Amino acid sequence: MRRWLVAGLLFPLAACNPTVHVATSEPLKVDVSMRVDIYQHATSDAPAEGPEGEAQTRRRTRMAEVQTLKNGRIVGEDRHGLLAVVQAPPGEYGDYVRRTVEAENADRLALMKQLAAERRVPLPQVEAEQATLWRERAFPGEWVETQEADGTWRWVQKQGG
Repeated sequence: MRRWLVAGLLFPLAACNPTVHVATSEPLKVDVSMRVDIYQHATSDAPAEGPEGEAQTRRRTRMAEVQTLKNGRIVGEDRHGLLAVVQAPPGEYGDYVRRTVEAENADRLALMKQLAAERRVPLPQVEAEQATLWRERAFPGEWVETQEADGTWRWVQKQGG
C-alpha cells in the first residue's frame, strides 16, 4: 500500500519538466584583487643550516610576541624593514619590548644581508623591498612608517584594506 502511495505521488512530479533559463543577457563581471606569496619550504623537517636557518627559527619562535606588540600599538614597521618601538612602555615591560625588538631586528638584518649577497644587490635595496613587504602585510591599525610626497617619513596607523 505504501509503495502505491509513494509511486502515486512521484509519478506526477516526474511528468513535470519545467524549463529553467540560466543565461544572462550580459556576461557577469567579476572584479578580483589578490596577492600571491610564493614560499619555498625545506624538503625535510630539519631546519635550514647555518646562521640564516637559526635566524629563521628564532623569528618563527618570536612571531606571536612580535604580533602581540604590534596589536598593542607599541611597535611598528619602519622604512628599513625593521621593527621600531613607537610607544615605549615604562619599566620592566619596556625593557622586554626593547630586547624583543633588538632580537627581531638582528635576525631580520642577518637575513636581509644574506639576501643582498645572494642577489648581489646593495643592502639598502633589500631593506626598501622588505619594508614595502612588511607595510603591505601589516594589519589595519598597526604602525607603519610611510613616505610623504615631500620625501619625509612619518608614522601612521595603516588603514583598512
